[in-house]
Amino acid sequence: MLDPLVVAPIVIGIVLLFAGATLSRYGIALMGALVGAGGGYLAAPTVASTAGIGTLAASAAGIALGIVVGVIAAHLLLSFAVGMIGFGVGTYVGLTVLAPILVDGAWYVEAGVGVAIGIAVAVAGTIMTHYTMIALTSFLGAALSSRSLTFEHFEQAQEATSLDPILFDAGEPLFLGLLAVGIGLQVGLLKLGYATWFVRRLPGAGMGRDRSEAPAEG
Repeated sequence: MLDPLVVAPIVIGIVLLFAGATLSRYGIALMGALVGAGGGYLAAPTVASTAGIGTLAASAAGIALGIVVGVIAAHLLLSFAVGMIGFGVGTYVGLTVLAPILVDGAWYVEAGVGVAIGIAVAVAGTIMTHYTMIALTSFLGAALSSRSLTFEHFEQAQEATSLDPILFDAGEPLFLGLLAVGIGLQVGLLKLGYATWFVRRLPGAGMGRDRSEAPAEG
């Protein structure tokens, strides 16, 4: 029998990987829900001890609140939501991949570089929303569909009260291959105009305009 906790993340990952940016607000809502649910789940032990409730109840409340916040942010503040998710993903990639390559110093130096990379991605998310969404949805989609990130990893992180279990190797061939496919396909859909065509047929899914794009004449 298939385990929903195994199958569901893979299916969500495939959707994000191949159509995350095309889905526009729906795609960013899905990303926001995932990030919010993950954050709420990881914060459950702290919330449980503070509020004096069980960890299971705190986990359920954290996941539900994260999903609600993610979806609302997507529909009300698209560029802001992309920027905030971009900060999280950018910092993650900065700390796990780029900082160890770019700098050779104390942990706080690497941490500073990682945060700086996260800020840069967040700024890109508010200026070049379309292309940042492509990068973010491809990254999360590749991580989920390649099983680099699983529910078991989050369980281990919650139990250990550490982020180490969810820090995966972004240099894995399967992850990198899926990431490249996702970015290539989604950029192609955007360039060929299929993304705009699709978004116009989804209620409330307007992609908005990148600030880097010049306003249309006439």
